[in-house]
Amino acid sequence: MVTERQEEILDRTLELVRESGLAGLTIRKIAERVGFTEAAVYRHFPSKRALLAGLIRRLDGILLEPIRALAEDHGRSPRKRLEEALAHHERIILETDSLPILLLAEVVATGDAELVGGMRRVLSGYLALLAGMIRQAREREGVEGDLPPDMANLLLLGLPAALAIRHRLLPEEDPEPQTLAALTEKAVTVAIGLDGPEDTP
Repeated sequence: MVTERQEEILDRTLELVRESGLAGLTIRKIAERVGFTEAAVYRHFPSKRALLAGLIRRLDGILLEPIRALAEDHGRSPRKRLEEALAHHERIILETDSLPILLLAEVVATGDAELVGGMRRVLSGYLALLAGMIRQAREREGVEGDLPPDMANLLLLGLPAALAIRHRLLPEEDPEPQTLAALTEKAVTVAIGLDGPEDTP
């Protein structure tokens, strides 16, 4: 169970990662940001590695928990749920200055097997949720699609990943909300294997 103090440390650590990446992240900088001593931070997270593992768990929560809920919400069509899942991912990217892809890149660069394994679980979980909703959408629409769902989901991963890269490097060129919504709808249409807008609610 994560304590209130650990949550506070993770919040401030996410701010630092967003600002300058993981490469320059130190316990000293975290302690300064939180207003703790380094020893106090170490009492809550005994190593930088433990802290990074906490960040991965946090990413799972902020990115995947809402998408898990969407996947189980059968009051909306699978296609609408896919669009909302992508829109959620896109919001996380824009609100956190591309944190998911930044954390992914930095953790992979560490080569730490446990941390990389944690990121793999987040990515696998995300792709599995997308593939499941693609299957449901195809069943509802009576289409087979050109790609199997566990490949078509890469099309849906690609849009948020491209948005994250562009936002990080060219933030002044972020798409307008209506443009991003149109891109999202198009990506979902292609991934499912449909030709046009949804006709049913």
